[in-house]
Amino acid sequence: MDLKTFTCRVNGCDGPRSGVCINNLPFDECPDVIPIPADAVKDAEDGARSHSQAEMVRTPGGRSLDAIACDVLLRERGGTVIGIVAGPEVGKTTLIGTMYELIHRGRMPGFGFAGSETLRGYEERTFLARIASNRIRPDTPRTKVKEQLNLTHLRLATKNGIRDVYFSDRSGEDFDSALGSPTKFGSFIELKRAETILLLVDLEQFMQSPQLVMSSVRRLFMAIEQHLFLAGKQLILVGTKADLLAGTQDYELAAGRLEILKEDLRKRSAGEVDLKLSIVASRAPKGTTRAGEGLDHLLASILAIPKPPMFSLGTAAPTKQSELGTLMDVLRRKLQ
Repeated sequence: MDLKTFTCRVNGCDGPRSGVCINNLPFDECPDVIPIPADAVKDAEDGARSHSQAEMVRTPGGRSLDAIACDVLLRERGGTVIGIVAGPEVGKTTLIGTMYELIHRGRMPGFGFAGSETLRGYEERTFLARIASNRIRPDTPRTKVKEQLNLTHLRLATKNGIRDVYFSDRSGEDFDSALGSPTKFGSFIELKRAETILLLVDLEQFMQSPQLVMSSVRRLFMAIEQHLFLAGKQLILVGTKADLLAGTQDYELAAGRLEILKEDLRKRSAGEVDLKLSIVASRAPKGTTRAGEGLDHLLASILAIPKPPMFSLGTAAPTKQSELGTLMDVLRRKLQ
């Protein structure tokens, strides 16, 4: 039963779309669940798109940080920078937005929401995935190519205290373009500054075109390693969109291929890179409401590295008296 093509005739029940039946019945047994006519689905999608564009007000400020603004916050508060590397439509923005949504709603154990300097940006990223958007299917706006580098900020309450994290969000086309001219990777300053780098792999694409995806991931890995972005850092190979494979044999097959890819990258780095593996499902698998599976473990792995020290000025005294110091000594003696 494809829940995307069904609705409920009971007022106040959003049944198949919300994943919760007002009658507490499985959707295939509930007499109030009815199919949506094909033309109504298209009209609803078009109406929701125009509604979201009209109703979602874009206000200045608080949407994202550029490199300079991020650097100011890092000097003020410290924190962990997370560089995200992936091609187009692999799920970078969805991963960032879902992580915010779960933490903000108190649905990620071990992490509490303690604020954000980019709250508007997170709200805009997650709006199209909410029921309030009136969409038939959840969606996430793509990162525009012209925006280049954006960073979003989250302040987290953890058992070890308050932690500030900064996620980079660069368009996938930027990475595709850089693969054609690897020297461009030298300008990706977020990877140079990051304590952890996430290398994302679309598991659905991985099943459809395994050789093409493996080749792309290897090239991305070699490019960032050759620019010394991985020295002393943690690299996590993240399989995304696991919800599309949940409950199928393809899930186990994709997980096995991802493990093989991880070992291949480890050998290419001669074992010098701290390489880990994570599989996440930002969206809920079909017929369930379990959104964000694996994101809590991913965030825990990111924050497992020691907290970067705050910037502080040295206190060492000069070994030799300066000319100004000598002059001031003379002046002090005269005033005594």
